[in-house]
Amino acid sequence: MRLNHLPMTRQKSSNNVSGSITVFLSLTGILVMALLGTLLETARYEACGNHAERTLRTSAEALLAEYNRPLYDQYGLFFLEGTGKPYEEVIAEYVGDTLEAADGGEMDFLKGQTEEISVADRVRIGDEKAEPLQREIRQMMLHTLTKKQLKSFLNKTSDITDTDSRARDIEKTVEREQEAAKVDQELLKLMKLVDGISVSEGKVKGSRTFIKMFVTKKKKPQNFGVTQKAVWDAMKPGLDETPLHFDTMKKARFQEKVREALAMTKEAIELSSSLKNTWKATAGKTSEFADHDKRMGEILDSFSVLETNRKILLETQELLSGEVTDETRETLETLWRDYDTESIVFDYTGVEEKGGGENPLDALGAAWGDGLLSLVCEETDKISGKSVDSPDNFAGLYGEQEDSEDYGKRVDDFAREESVELSGVLGAAGDYAMDEFCLDSYIQKRFGSYADRKSSAWKKSLEYQWEYIVSGEKSDKENLEGVLNRILLIRTVVNFAAIYKDGGKKAQAYGAAAAVVGFTGMEPLIRLTQTLILVAWSLVESMVDLAGLLKGRDVPLVKTPDGILTSFPEIFLITRGAVTGRAERFKKSSGKSFGYKEYLLLFLASSGQSVKRYRIMDLIQWDMVKNGYPEFQLGQCVFSLEARGRFSFPSRFFRMPVLEQMLARKIQSYPSSCQVRVSYV
Repeated sequence: MRLNHLPMTRQKSSNNVSGSITVFLSLTGILVMALLGTLLETARYEACGNHAERTLRTSAEALLAEYNRPLYDQYGLFFLEGTGKPYEEVIAEYVGDTLEAADGGEMDFLKGQTEEISVADRVRIGDEKAEPLQREIRQMMLHTLTKKQLKSFLNKTSDITDTDSRARDIEKTVEREQEAAKVDQELLKLMKLVDGISVSEGKVKGSRTFIKMFVTKKKKPQNFGVTQKAVWDAMKPGLDETPLHFDTMKKARFQEKVREALAMTKEAIELSSSLKNTWKATAGKTSEFADHDKRMGEILDSFSVLETNRKILLETQELLSGEVTDETRETLETLWRDYDTESIVFDYTGVEEKGGGENPLDALGAAWGDGLLSLVCEETDKISGKSVDSPDNFAGLYGEQEDSEDYGKRVDDFAREESVELSGVLGAAGDYAMDEFCLDSYIQKRFGSYADRKSSAWKKSLEYQWEYIVSGEKSDKENLEGVLNRILLIRTVVNFAAIYKDGGKKAQAYGAAAAVVGFTGMEPLIRLTQTLILVAWSLVESMVDLAGLLKGRDVPLVKTPDGILTSFPEIFLITRGAVTGRAERFKKSSGKSFGYKEYLLLFLASSGQSVKRYRIMDLIQWDMVKNGYPEFQLGQCVFSLEARGRFSFPSRFFRMPVLEQMLARKIQSYPSSCQVRVSYV
């Protein structure tokens, strides 16, 4: 019986083992399939994520391909307009085309769906001090420009870029001479108050009222501290002999004279006190003026008599306030014996020899009234009359506006106030490098100037565009005049150096200065006046240079004394005909000449980079509108942007029932997010 049961036991055991193996293999297969499915789905997820990022990038770049074509055609710039269909919609359309193209094709496993597209961090053309504009221009111009060209430009301008240091030397010279001459200038005021004497329009003139006008002794020059006939002749008509004849005094008239003399005496006392302090501060600084300083000290000491005179005038006023009796007249006669008219003696040396002279600054001031263009441009009627309403619009929007200087005012201040300011015209050109050279070369290539007036189908709001970029004024005329005034000041420094080297010209200026001052005893004032005359001479010569530049003549960058075309008498003849006539003597310009356009490039090189960029933007905006694009807004044009996308991709392998049971959830799709930055360069 036991033998019969043995086979049956073995058969049952064999079936159990077989069933266990089947279950094991099934579970193992499921796990392997799950692992393979997970690996495949993970790899697919990674591929879908990469595909989404590539799709977003190409779609954003496709958006940039919709750049403004007229802007590119006219100015060579790639920028995306900020108006029209929203960027998000355009990118979404491009993304949709790509993702949907995978449906049913060989790339079906990459098919996905766009959940959201957004655009952030747009960088517009004017952001970061218009750096996007600079980057595009740099990339464009570097294809044609070389460092050799930059070096050539810098070498060509080297002779003129050091004018700023020479200008400061001239200013310092004038400042020193003005300090030394300050005593003389104040003394001239005292001369008029005390003696009633002044020199103007080439003549010695006497005033109607002055401190010494009262005759208390014999009416002769010695009793009034005067030794020069010209001075005495000018003084005599204003003398009042009432103190010698109180018995026939005209009370009202004499009272008025006393009142005026009292006011002048008070002013002279205050002025002499201030002058004495000035003299103490400046005396002895220059050994060549030692004799002058000593003589000035003696004159200032003599002003102490004015206090006595003041008391006499005050007592006289009081006596005359009541009824004038014989006793009053006797008191007045006694009182006025001490009125001093001879202790204060001024040095009028040279007044009879020179007799006064015309000041060239007066002629310059009179001629300057109508502006520089009226003197140096032959055809002012052909100057463009175009203007705009809002100059420096973009600079103002971005807070980069510069205070524009009226360089013409410097000439006006010189002529009227003897203020010499020649430095600071070129700005800071010391760090000029390839980046700046690219920008200025672009301006030269794409925009026009007064010297480059070509007809074009492209309409312009301003004709003189280089000049606008340099000056930033609202009209072509103002911009042109601003540039010419700057050139004028530079040429003044250059011409001053040439004139100052000429001993003959300096002697002429000295003689004229002595005639203007009228008194050779005032050496410091004569020296100052001489220097001012030399500056005026240089200015007039510079007008001739400007007229030559506008005519296209070859005006030497640096002149020798023999190259000065203006003679001393011609300083006083400042008319358009005289100035432009002398300019005809310059040779015709050659290819190597440093002409008007070169000065413009020099000013561009020394201008602030951000301001130049914003003014370029102004010109582009105005002209795009003028040429039929009224909705164009350059300020809204985009250079770069950041695109962000959220996508979903349907799951494939995770949808297997066995995997869904193992994961205990259904995975229909999974998300993918990415962001890309795109720009034109």
